[in-house]
Amino acid sequence: MNRTLNKKRRRRSIIAFEMIRLDRTADEPLYQQLYRQIRDELVSGNFDSNSSRLPSSRTLAADLGVARLTVKLAFEKLHAEGYLRARTRSGTFVADSLPETFLSPRQPKTEPQIVRAARLSDRVKDIPDKRVGKQFDLGIAGAPGVSFVPALAALDEFPIEVWERLRAQVLARKGAHLLQYASSHGDPDLRKAIAAYLSDFRGARCHPDQIVVTAGTQQAMMISAMALVNRGEVAWIEDPGFYQARRAFGFAGATVVPRPVDEEGIVIGRPSKERSPKIIYVTPSHQFPLGMTMSLARRTALIDFAQTHDAFIFEDDHNSEFRFTGPPLPCLQGLDNSGRVIYAGTMSKILYPSLRLGYILAPEQLVEPMIKIRAVMDQHSSAIDQATLARFLDEGFFLSHIKRMRKLYSERREFFIEEFNTLLSEHFLLQIPEAGLHFVAWLRQKTDLPLITRVCAEVGIRPSPLSSCFIKAELNPALTFGFAAWSRAQIREGLFKFASALKRNGVTHSCPSS
Repeated sequence: MNRTLNKKRRRRSIIAFEMIRLDRTADEPLYQQLYRQIRDELVSGNFDSNSSRLPSSRTLAADLGVARLTVKLAFEKLHAEGYLRARTRSGTFVADSLPETFLSPRQPKTEPQIVRAARLSDRVKDIPDKRVGKQFDLGIAGAPGVSFVPALAALDEFPIEVWERLRAQVLARKGAHLLQYASSHGDPDLRKAIAAYLSDFRGARCHPDQIVVTAGTQQAMMISAMALVNRGEVAWIEDPGFYQARRAFGFAGATVVPRPVDEEGIVIGRPSKERSPKIIYVTPSHQFPLGMTMSLARRTALIDFAQTHDAFIFEDDHNSEFRFTGPPLPCLQGLDNSGRVIYAGTMSKILYPSLRLGYILAPEQLVEPMIKIRAVMDQHSSAIDQATLARFLDEGFFLSHIKRMRKLYSERREFFIEEFNTLLSEHFLLQIPEAGLHFVAWLRQKTDLPLITRVCAEVGIRPSPLSSCFIKAELNPALTFGFAAWSRAQIREGLFKFASALKRNGVTHSCPSS
C-alpha cells in the first residue's frame, strides 16, 4: 500500500503545464514560445523545487503535438539560464533558486513597473519633421486612383530588364569582388562616368577624383555639414525651401538661418550684426518648392559673397534634367573659380529612389575629409549597384532614359495643366514653373484651406502643403501637386474626383476673369 501511495505522489509531482498554448501561425518559433511559457510558470512560484519534476521531453512533445526537438531546445535554454536542474536517473526538476530572486517563493510580483522615458539627445529632439517613418508610405502600387504626392518619378517606366542584364554582366565579370567591402570614395568606373556626364551635360568643371559617391543628396548634405560646420555655426537655407535640408544641417549641429527668395533666387544681403554663414544651401537650377531659376547676376554675386566671407555653397541640382522650356541650364559649380561650390546630385528622381545612389562633386581641398566622413557613416554604397550604374551610364542607357522621360513628363505636365485649370481654377491659381516634377497651386480663398485639406484626405490624394517648406516665410496658403508618376487617365480621374468632392462639400467660388 505504501509503495502504491508513493507512486501516486511521484506522479502528482510531475508538472502538467496544462496552461501552455502554442500558436503555429505566430512569427515566434515554437520552442521559444514553449520556453517562455514554462519559464513564466516556474517564476510564478506555484511549484516546489524539492519535488516538482518536469515531464520527459518525449511525453511533453506528445501532449503538445510538437516534435521532441522543440521540447529539447526549450529545456536546454531553461537549463542554461538556471531554471532547471537534472538529477541522475531521476529526471529534470525545478532549480532550487530561480534567477528571478526578486520574487517571493509563492507570490508573483504585483507592483506596477515604472518605465522611465529615455533621455534623448538634443540632436534627436530638435529634428523638426514629425513624419519620420510615414513620409514614404505612398500607397501607389496596387492602390486605386492617384495621390499627387510631389516629386515622384514614373517608376513603371524604368528599364528594369536593361538594368538587370547589366547587373548580371558585372557580376559575371567581377564576381566575388563585388561582394567585398568597397571604397568609401566610390567605384572608380562610376566616378569616371559621373564626371564625364557632369562635364558634358551640366557644364561642371571636374575630374573623377573630385567625385564622392553617396547614398543620396541628404547624406551629401550631412557629409558637407560635418566636414565644414562646427556646432552652432551658421547654415543659410532658402525659405521656403527643401525641408530635408533643414533637417540634415540642423542634425549636424548647424544653426539654421532661413534666407528669403525672390524671383532671382536666394536673397544675399544681410544686416551687419548677423553672423556670416559657413555653408549656404541653394537650388539654383530649379528652386524648391517655388520653381524659379537663379539669375546669372545672382549666381555671380553668391559666389563672390562666399569667397569674401570664407563660406561654401551647397548646390542641390535636383531635377535639373527635367526642364521643359529650353535646354537644361549649366550648373552653378561651372561658374566657380575659387573652389567654393559643393555640387550634389542624385539618381533617385531620374532612376528610382530605392537605389540610394548620389554623388558630391567636391572642391579638391574637401575630397579627403569627405571620404573620411563617409567611411565613418556607413563605409560605402552597394558595390553591385555602383558597378551596374557605371555600365548604365557608359553604354548610353542613362541619357536615353532621361530623353524618354523628359518627353513623357512633358506630355503629362501639359495634360495636368489643362485638366487642373478646367476643373479647379475656381479654387486655385496654378503656378507653372519651367522645370521639375510638381506644381504649386495657390488657394484663391485662404479660408478654404481647412476644408480643402479635409477633402484631400477624404478622396485619398496627398498634395503637400507649401507651409511644410516654410521656416519663417509667410506666403499665402498653397498645395504642391506631383504629376509625373501617373498616366493621363489617372490624372484626369484624380483631379475629377477632387473637384467633385470640393463641390459636394460646398466649396464653390466664381472663377475670376483672367
